[in-house]
Amino acid sequence: MESADDLVFHKLKKIEIILPGERQAFVKELLERSGCTGWTLFRDVAGQGHHGFHEGRLLWNDKASVVMFMAVGSEAVIRRVASGLKPLFEKGSGVMFISDTHVVRLEHFVGAD
Repeated sequence: MESADDLVFHKLKKIEIILPGERQAFVKELLERSGCTGWTLFRDVAGQGHHGFHEGRLLWNDKASVVMFMAVGSEAVIRRVASGLKPLFEKGSGVMFISDTHVVRLEHFVGAD
């Protein structure tokens, strides 16, 4: 069994994207085109923001909901994602957060940049 001292932490970037569910397909395609090797999707997200309280309402589909994507990648990959989202957020609601993070299994998070 490996000890905690044997773990190697690899520094990457994390992006969290919160937006209306109707934009979900656009973000999934952007993540793939930008080189993300995977992401996590949270549905029916709620929170307080600049324009007050927002919450998704799942009726018959996920288009009426608020969703959050979380993805991790190299700085180059996350920059491509953020650049692709910038026009979307200039015209509509949503936010993105970018932060430093560390992973242990680097091969799960990086592809060919």
